[in-house]
Amino acid sequence: MKIGEATRIYSEQMSKLRDKRSELLDKKKALEKGEIEMTDDEVAALAKSLDRVDIQYEKASEIMGSINEQKNLLYNAEASRRTGDAMAEKAQNDAKCLEIARRIARGDKVPPKDEQKLLEFNAEMYQVAKNMAIMSKKEKPKEHDSLWDDEDENAEPEQSVDEVVDNMECSVTMPPEVMSDIEITE
Repeated sequence: MKIGEATRIYSEQMSKLRDKRSELLDKKKALEKGEIEMTDDEVAALAKSLDRVDIQYEKASEIMGSINEQKNLLYNAEASRRTGDAMAEKAQNDAKCLEIARRIARGDKVPPKDEQKLLEFNAEMYQVAKNMAIMSKKEKPKEHDSLWDDEDENAEPEQSVDEVVDNMECSVTMPPEVMSDIEITE
């Protein structure tokens, strides 16, 4: 079962249990006020049902707590992985910009896209590289291919960290149905 699905199912289960508990407590209050009458067996069944609902709620609450704990751990792990990936990508892009500056400074030709990336990275470095290129005028400048692939132009939008975590597998069982064995007539 996926974490998002387990969270939804256990939240619904806890809501049903709260509703059932509220219903049973209303009947107990009505009995105490004398608004309804019950036999001793019905009173005992009501008390037993309240206890069972409380136990089910406690168990569901514990499982929900462990699901949330697991979800938080996975969220932090995914966020950390993404931060590391972003830092590694930035370092690669910085290195590419330095290489472009070096190529321009030697008087080589680089694609306009690469020049634009360098200009966006550091306008001062771009200007220094262009000035050095003027001073080292070459007869046959070497032509370079772009250091950037076209991968980021066609990239699919990335899922949010919450979406990724909600789609991860979780090892919880389905909760038992909310008991409805006591039907007290008023």
